[in-house]
Amino acid sequence: MSNSLALPAQSTQSPRTGLRAMTRAGAAWYVPVLIGQFIFVAYIFYAYGLPLVVGDLEGWNAHLSQAWVSGRDIGNAAVVAHLALAVIIHIGGPLQLVPAVRKRFPTFHRWTGRAFTIGVMIAVVSGAYMLVVREIGAWPLQLGFIVQAILILWFTYYAIRHAMRREISTHMRWAMRLFLAASAVWFFRVMIMIWFVLTGGIGIDTSDGTGWFLDVMSIGQFLPLALYELYHWLKSNGGSASRYAMAAFLWISAAATTVGVALATLGMWFPVLG
Repeated sequence: MSNSLALPAQSTQSPRTGLRAMTRAGAAWYVPVLIGQFIFVAYIFYAYGLPLVVGDLEGWNAHLSQAWVSGRDIGNAAVVAHLALAVIIHIGGPLQLVPAVRKRFPTFHRWTGRAFTIGVMIAVVSGAYMLVVREIGAWPLQLGFIVQAILILWFTYYAIRHAMRREISTHMRWAMRLFLAASAVWFFRVMIMIWFVLTGGIGIDTSDGTGWFLDVMSIGQFLPLALYELYHWLKSNGGSASRYAMAAFLWISAAATTVGVALATLGMWFPVLG
């Protein structure tokens, strides 16, 4: 018998195995998100901007219940602020996360970042007011908004804190969290359209905006945020199998998001094109 100690075989697997596949899949998922958010901004201009230009503010009510009520100055101002800030959020937010934009246009990145963070915080305030003065869905949906508001304020604080400290990589992680939290309602709409096509709208009462599926989605809208946390954890701690599994899931999610954006565009935002 040999007196030498038997050493465990060392893995030849690189600690970066699967990272490229995951990164590419993540970028593929982000493309339809970026395009879809720009389409949503176009919808805001179409649904609310055109009536504003022609002086038909009550036309907003065709797209959002009680969006404009004559004589309700504070409530109307809250809706106007919410819509205007939505444009800033859904244009500036996605561009903040494009590496080429950050590298080539750093000044633009900084100023759009400031506009985005100010916008989401004001949007939280105006949204909270709208939640109080208007009946928006059942209590789970209202709870979902409260959770979103808390997450936005939390993520905004740390995104700004690390940006001021020039801790860029950490700042970007918090900025990504902030973007996903601020976009929760957008993801809500996209996933609802996918559900409608798959099930015909089971669990959704379109007459009053209630139903068990909407209750589930009040928390389900944060699924992209949860997946990002898993994605980030796998980058540092995952093995090759889990990373490739995440990459495959992200490719499927990219396809599903593309379909969801198309359905939301034709069925919710621009049905005249369908």
